[in-house]
Amino acid sequence: MQTGSTLVSDSSDRGRLARAGQSALLPALLALLVGGLVQAQTYLNHDVAWVLNSSERLLDGGTFGREIVAANPPLIWWLNAPVAGLARLLGTEPVETFRAVVLVLLALSLGAFNRALPASLSPARRAALLTGLALVLTLGAGRDFGQREHLAVALCLPWLMLMAARAEARTVSPLAAMLAGLAAGVGICFKPHFLAVPVLVGLYAMARRRSLRPVLTLENLLIVLTGVAYVAATWLFARPYLAEVVPLISQVYWGFSHSMLQVVLSQPLPLALCVVALAAALGRGRPAAAMVIALAAAGFLVAALAQAKGYSYHFYPVTALALLSLALSALHHAPARLVAGGALALGLALLAVQSTVALSYRMAGGAYGTATACLVGMVQQNLPEGGGFMAFSTHPYPGFPVANYSHRRWVAATNSRLYLPAIVRLRAQGDLTPEAARVLALAEQAERAAALKDMGQNPALVLIDAREGRHAIGTLPMDFEAFYTEDPAFAQVWSGYQEINSCVPGIRAFKLTEGA
Repeated sequence: MQTGSTLVSDSSDRGRLARAGQSALLPALLALLVGGLVQAQTYLNHDVAWVLNSSERLLDGGTFGREIVAANPPLIWWLNAPVAGLARLLGTEPVETFRAVVLVLLALSLGAFNRALPASLSPARRAALLTGLALVLTLGAGRDFGQREHLAVALCLPWLMLMAARAEARTVSPLAAMLAGLAAGVGICFKPHFLAVPVLVGLYAMARRRSLRPVLTLENLLIVLTGVAYVAATWLFARPYLAEVVPLISQVYWGFSHSMLQVVLSQPLPLALCVVALAAALGRGRPAAAMVIALAAAGFLVAALAQAKGYSYHFYPVTALALLSLALSALHHAPARLVAGGALALGLALLAVQSTVALSYRMAGGAYGTATACLVGMVQQNLPEGGGFMAFSTHPYPGFPVANYSHRRWVAATNSRLYLPAIVRLRAQGDLTPEAARVLALAEQAERAAALKDMGQNPALVLIDAREGRHAIGTLPMDFEAFYTEDPAFAQVWSGYQEINSCVPGIRAFKLTEGA
């Protein structure tokens, strides 16, 4: 009888804890919705806007590597194409459809994270943790909402909690393992640099268990199989990218990079938070989740440094996961609670300031929002529905997100001029080594050929970035118009364009004249 009473009591306790966990998720989902609504008041990130816009070319039968030319691999385009297709099917705006899909993904990730939290965690602490995470995943993303790194955090989070369970020899359901492995496989496949994450996490799990068992699991097998399937799909369906684009762009893409010192100095907050999170999670007998997530942050930090560009979105996973690790340490690790809690409070405050500035800047009344709205209006005024335009710039802006919001056709195969930074930097060096001279000649030939091909689409409007400071090249002098018209073939095409007034200082606008 006593045994039966105990079983009933345990069952009742489990039911009560499950209901408490579900209730704690509600404020987090509300925070997620509020954060998504705030994000919807800003212009979509330029890279995200380009991928969403150009993925429609795949729906129309285009091939990645021909109709879409990019330095990045094709997975994110393949995932965006169904979103663009859904928008077509429903007759909704692609941008808003994309935002809704991302919010659903974040909600699913939050739900899986909630289920993985220990049942002993009080409802109040659980709700606070989940709500804070929801805000970090939405408002905390700032201008980088929807970037691959942002999506990778959501996709990998359930797997990270599952790996923490493996490190502690806890039982994991096969269904949870399968879903977490597939999601993490997609997230890690976004970039080869992300392999640093499973390497660090796997090494920790094996060291903690002193066994290979934590990595020889269903979810990790599915990560490997996802990677193999992705490589095979790229070979089958994006062969021009592998055979033509990568060999060429790999020789000049360094033009977008910076020194390691510049990258580190540009992003001190993620680096500091990652170090403190790792230190706070150290210690014998402490729960594995804080360390697993801190090591994932470290893996993304390795990936960010390896890319050597210092972009904010490269470091977003480092900040988000380091803050989550600190929160878990503050909840569970009494010796580290003061340090973890203090670092968490300071990190959240600084992230809140950064995100507020970034989001305000991109809203309708912000400087970016005002300039973008002006460009959208200018493009619409000078182009009929279905009319095409392009830009000569080392940055996706002013092309994106202007193309998305103006509903005008972007004619170029790329979102920016991929060879220009290397050309500008090499020309600025003066005396060149034979190898540098070879690369310069190669880059100039490739860029001029690409420019002529894009201009062959007869864009009715062409924008030129002539601002004092430009992406990747800073203040290095280069008159883009003069560079392209050095080519007689381009000069002949360009003779049909006439400069018109532009509403944004530094962005020149040229319109195709009638009869040209």
